[in-house]
Amino acid sequence: MIVNPGSLATLQAEWNGVVQMRERMQQLVLSTFAFDAKKSPAFGDIFYNLPFLLAFNVLKQVLLQARDEGRFIGPRPQLGSLIDSAKNSLPWINWQCLREGVQRRNELTHNGRLCGDVQCLQDIADIEAQLLAWGIITAA
Repeated sequence: MIVNPGSLATLQAEWNGVVQMRERMQQLVLSTFAFDAKKSPAFGDIFYNLPFLLAFNVLKQVLLQARDEGRFIGPRPQLGSLIDSAKNSLPWINWQCLREGVQRRNELTHNGRLCGDVQCLQDIADIEAQLLAWGIITAA
């Protein structure tokens, strides 16, 4: 979908950062809570919000690049506006689920409302599936 090789390489490197952060957070949660059942598992939720934000940032960068390459028209650079503008122009696996994820991301960035670990990981997986479908990243 992205034709500029330099931009594509940058997007792939940014996604690799998301994957590495997600794996580090999973290791941290496992090592922190594996031996102390008294600690609240909900505390582990906090750790996944960083890769969650990073994943949505990559999605935003992909959409900005696609817009710049003329794949769709959108006047505003905000993620919600970009995903709405690209709804009918790009092939989506599940646009609605990603749109709902953008709303959760906005709740986090604008209101400080943290997402749970399961939801964060699901949203990251949904973005990953979409990036795979678009050919931005390849399966590991």
